[in-house]
Amino acid sequence: METHLDLRQRKTRKLLTEALAELLEEKPFQELSVVDICQKAMVHRTTFYAHFRDKQELLHYLLEGLEAHCAATCLPKDFQQSPREYLLTAAKNVFQFFSDHRKLYLACFASWADVQAHTLEEGAAQELCRLLSQPQFRAVTPRVDAQVAAHFYAGAMLSLIRWWLTSKQDLSVEYLLENLEQFIPIS
Repeated sequence: METHLDLRQRKTRKLLTEALAELLEEKPFQELSVVDICQKAMVHRTTFYAHFRDKQELLHYLLEGLEAHCAATCLPKDFQQSPREYLLTAAKNVFQFFSDHRKLYLACFASWADVQAHTLEEGAAQELCRLLSQPQFRAVTPRVDAQVAAHFYAGAMLSLIRWWLTSKQDLSVEYLLENLEQFIPIS
């Protein structure tokens, strides 16, 4: 994503995304201005526009970065697990990831900035489709279309996560996983 950027450009983008993330916890996205973001990041406004067209593009960049970080840290590297174990491990990691980033996602939901979250769902579905197309997954569910299953599970997981993060109920990751186990095919 940033391989073409030099160190200075990466640092500037990091400052801007961190500033946006912090500001989203203070007030709704619609109330934030580019000037607010620049002041928080201690970056000149012209520098902001050298990197992003507007604050929506910065938000999209922030969410893409979180998606990449989630995929890199949540998907198990052990392909020797059964498909069921793999999916449950991934689900546990995803719940932990969203729990760790709870404040930011709640701020996005409260600000209607989650409209941009389709990027996260699409990225998750693409990665899951790639995994479900692997031979060990195909052997368990040969008649299931990988794309259909991937979009179903990605959408369902993100809906569950949104409900969990915004719910007044204090449900543990373990409780969610116990229930989720009922929906994942036995391998």
